[in-house]
Amino acid sequence: MSAQPSPRSRLAPNATPRPESPNRGDGAPVRLTVAPEVARRRLRARLVVWGAALVTVASMFTLVAFHVFAAQSAFTLERLSKDRANEQLRYERLREQVAGLSSAQTVIAAASKLGMVPGGTIVSLPVPSARPGGVTPDTLPAESTSASYVKVKHALDPGP
Repeated sequence: MSAQPSPRSRLAPNATPRPESPNRGDGAPVRLTVAPEVARRRLRARLVVWGAALVTVASMFTLVAFHVFAAQSAFTLERLSKDRANEQLRYERLREQVAGLSSAQTVIAAASKLGMVPGGTIVSLPVPSARPGGVTPDTLPAESTSASYVKVKHALDPGP
């Protein structure tokens, strides 16, 4: 161990030095400190390096794990989007099938197979198309709401 004078501040001007402390010659006591051991410094440096290496390795494993989870999520998202597209196509096909089975010609053919006969007069009712793109609120005539309400009310209830 070696001892060397500390570069710390000197005593205050009105302080008196203690008799057991060594003197530098100018009236200020010498404050001695022990230099840390070299082995202790090396151990601390080794621990810091090992700690930094451990943090680096742990962060790399964490980064790889996040990458794997992101890739799995991407595959799941792709599968779900394909399933969604297939279900939309299936829905459109089923809707066309329902429209075909509920058409007037199909109903009349099924009724004749069951032994039913057509009535005296046939009344055809015009119905809007089931396909999208028909009448939208933008293409409706610009009637006032109250006028159209009165018109519909009289059509539904032809009373006084």
